[in-house]
Parts: sequence; C-alpha cells; structure tokens
Amino acid sequence: MRQRRTIILAAVVLSLGIAFAYGARSFTATAGAAENGLVPGTASVSGTVEAAAPFKAAQVHLLNTDKNVLFMVYTSGGRYRAVNLFPGRYEVSVRKAGFAADARTITLTAGSTRTLDFSLRAQAAEQLRQGEFGFTTQRPGELRLQSYDELYPQGPGRIVLEKTCLYCHGKNFFPGKQYPEAQWNHFIDYMLGKDNERGAMVPAGTLSQADRAALLGYLVTNYGPTSEKRGLRAATDIPLDEATLGKAMYVEYYLPIDPKLDAGNKQRRTQETHFDPSGNVWYTDRSVPNRIGRVDPRTGEFKDFMMPEATADPHGLTVDANGHVFWAETTGFSLGRLDPKTGSITRYPMDMTGQRKGRGHTPVLDSKQNVWFTVIVGDMLGKWDRATGKTTLWNVPTLGAAPYGIALDRDENVWFAEFRRGKIGKFDPRTEKFTEYSALTQPCTIRRLGVDSTGIVWYGGFSSGKLGRIDPKTGKVVEYDIPMPFAEPYDVWPDRQDQIWISDAGQGGALIRFDPRTEKFTYYPTPQITDQPKLSITREGAIWYAPRSSSKAAAGVLYPDVTKMTTLAAYE
Repeated sequence: MRQRRTIILAAVVLSLGIAFAYGARSFTATAGAAENGLVPGTASVSGTVEAAAPFKAAQVHLLNTDKNVLFMVYTSGGRYRAVNLFPGRYEVSVRKAGFAADARTITLTAGSTRTLDFSLRAQAAEQLRQGEFGFTTQRPGELRLQSYDELYPQGPGRIVLEKTCLYCHGKNFFPGKQYPEAQWNHFIDYMLGKDNERGAMVPAGTLSQADRAALLGYLVTNYGPTSEKRGLRAATDIPLDEATLGKAMYVEYYLPIDPKLDAGNKQRRTQETHFDPSGNVWYTDRSVPNRIGRVDPRTGEFKDFMMPEATADPHGLTVDANGHVFWAETTGFSLGRLDPKTGSITRYPMDMTGQRKGRGHTPVLDSKQNVWFTVIVGDMLGKWDRATGKTTLWNVPTLGAAPYGIALDRDENVWFAEFRRGKIGKFDPRTEKFTEYSALTQPCTIRRLGVDSTGIVWYGGFSSGKLGRIDPKTGKVVEYDIPMPFAEPYDVWPDRQDQIWISDAGQGGALIRFDPRTEKFTYYPTPQITDQPKLSITREGAIWYAPRSSSKAAAGVLYPDVTKMTTLAAYE
C-alpha cells in the first residue's frame, strides 16, 4: 500500500514538473506538499525561527482570536509551516525552553499564504512550563516546575499519598491545588465514601486513622492556601524527533464559557471525544452543569445539550450509525441517549435488582449497534440491547476490579481494563465466559486498552509507566518501558496501520506513537499541561483527545502528518 501511494505521488509530482528533494531537505518537501494541498477556504503561515544558540523543535502557536482555536506546529531546521488555518485574526508566538520572542498579530484571509519570521532571545536558565502553552521561562501567572522530591517532600504523609492517592490521580494533580484544611478533610471523607453517591473510592480498611491524620497534615502543609501552584519537572528532556514533528500540527478548539452557567466554576471539563457520521466531534462535559457537546471541526462552531440532571456526571460516550449519542452516567447509574435532530434525551436506568451499587463508565458499540459498557463501581459489565431496549449486567470475576476502558475485537469479544486489580478482562458474549490476564508489573493500575487489527490487545500501566501487549492466541504478555520517567499512560489505541498511540500525562502532556515493528516511541508534546483520558482516531489518522485537566477546556486533535490532510472533518 505504501509503495502504491509512493508511485501515485511520484506520477503527480512529475506531471506538475515539481522536483522534491528528501533527506536533509525533507522539511522543504513537506512544506511544498502541504501548500499545494490546502483544504479549501483555509490559509497558511510559514517562516523561520532563529536564535544565537542551537535549539530543536520550537513550538509555534497560532491562536485564532475570532474563533478561539489554537493551531500549533513545530520547527524543523529552524523553519515552520502551519497549514489549513481558519481565516481571521491571529496572535502568533514561539515557545521554547530558555528562549523568548515577541508575539505578533496578523490577519489571514481564505487562500492566503503569509510569511512570518521570529528571532529568539535567551531567557533565564530555569526551564518551566506554563499552564496554557508550551515550555517557557516563568512570568507572572505561570506554573513553576520542580523535581519529584521538591513537589513531594519525604515523610510518612508522602508514603500514604503515594499508595492511596497518586496511583489514581497522577503526579501532577496535587501540586496544582491550594485547599484549606477543611476542604482537604472533606475530600478525604468523600474518597472514603461519605456523601459520595458513587461509593468509596479508597477501599475500606486501607486507610488507618494514623495514616489519615498523616495524609491530611501532609496535604495542608504542601498544598494548602499559601502554597504555590507547581508542576512536575523530569530530570531528562522529552526526546524530540524534529523531522517527524516538523510535519505535525495540533489544533485545539476551546469551549465557550457561559457567564451564567459557568459562573460558579468558571471553567469546563471535557472527558472524551467521538465522531458522528457527519464528521462532527462529540464530547462529554463533566463540569457542573453537565453537558453533552458537539463541535464542527470545519468551522469551530459549538453546540451543547444540557443533561436532564445537572450532576449526572456523563463519563464516556459513543455515537451510533444514526448519529444518536450514547453515554454512561456515573451518578444515578443510567445510560443516556441523545437524538441531535430533535434534542430529545432518553435515559435508561439500570436494573440493579440483586446487584451491588453501580456507577457507569465507558460505552462502545458492536456491529448490531448494541451498547456495551463498563461499571466501575459495582464491578460489572453491561449491555443495552437495541432490539429489546433491555439491559443485562454481568458481575466480573474479580471483586474490586473497577472495570474501566473497553474495546471489542474483530470477533466482538469484549475486552476491558480492571483498573484497581492490574488485570485485563475478556468476555465472550456467546458463552458468557470471562477470562482474565494479569499485567506483568504488579501492583499496577490500568485505565484503558485497545485491540489492533490482528487481535493483539494493548494496555497502559498507568501507575507502572509500562505499555503492555497481550496475544490472546498464546496468552503471552509482554511489557515495554515507556522511555520518559514518571510516565502515566492513560489510553492506548491503535490506528489503521496498527501504530499504537498512547496518551501520557506524566510529562505534563504528550501523545506518543509506538511502532510495534521497530519498538520505537515517538513523542508529540501537547500544547497544554494536561492528561488525555480517551483517544479517538479518524480514518485519516488524526488523533482526537480531550485535555481534561488543562487550564482551557477543549476538544483537541493531532495531525501527525499535515501533508495527508484532506479535510478538517472527523470520520471514523
């Protein structure tokens, strides 16, 4: 297939009388191809970024202030090119650790091509990452980075925090908080189950009174009202492949803030993205009031649908062949369904007769458009049958498994991650039999998994920093070390070429591509500090994500190679 595409491309190039040089001048070839392949109605900006000292892969941020959409590209050999930009006004800036440059303002029209050059000047030696955009030095309002031991001083409280809280929340969660003792005390009670409709998140009997007191004191001392908001700095830099990054582009569509609806929290919280048959991208919004939202990537236009219950807490979602949106609610335990044409919402409460308390999590569709979903609290797997409208629930074999991410293989076996027990579960709908596979590194937490075209199951060890591979035919499990320290692989999902994509919050946010043939990891740092709970990949290979913990809520997408873009729409 690759050879065929190369032949076709060569024929087109020759017919146009254009000669492309590769190797050392690969960026020039990429830029020329992108220019000729602009999506109709869009624009492009290119230029050089110079500095007195050497640098690699600076980030160029182009914020469309009319639509509140960010385009971000990387330099390669000191040059950059951003394509398929919306017309409108832009604030353009360059981000690179140890350097600074003055931002520029430009206006683009449909079909225009602009040249914009930058000169970087040296900044203070301390390398920090700000909350909204990439790496830079500290200025007022930005986030200071510290080592792990600086963020988490040694002591009994740290031991309790590591074994009770960090394995789930991740290492960048607590240093960004500034809560008083009463608030931290409330949160500990909440995680133990007090006034928590979802039930206890910290298993009963695992936190003694002495440990609880040590944990509370540690949180107040290090992350209290007078503390500084900080982030985690790794001892090593993220490996950057300039030639690869020079072809890539991130786009983040920032959600609008409603002055009335969002007055209380002043922010929104996207969780998952998925595509409908028309090329729109849907997302769950877990801020209060809860919403199901849609963005058209071709225009940047948003539309939200309010939940019948403002705190139902929609987690995962999926979209069927008719464009109807399904989601799992974590409060009240219902499966929701939206008809976008009419705006009507139907909720299917789960029948919990004889079952433990339930909390829905992530849904997925099978070939008959039935909805399968995990039940994280209650340790169940569920199926909503489209023909009958009824729901069936099965208890998974391991108590306390906390079923999380879910995927179907080509035979429509249901695979799911057992978050709290370090296992991968398989359910055969024909025999109703469960099979479990343990991760090699124990103990560990596993959030999500994916199945490639050959049936190989891939998972991420969130707390172990591992990428796992299961061969169902042999039962063999293999794990790979993710190169950077503090790795936190959240989702693992294959594209159509069986390249494995990983969302990693461990370094402040990166999408990682793993090539199973070469066992090579390639990093694509994200525009914001964030985690990305769920990945969705288009048929053209664009990687969509929701930057859940970022300072600006968004639906985001990475185009690994902009020369292959034919549309801004998202099709599965």
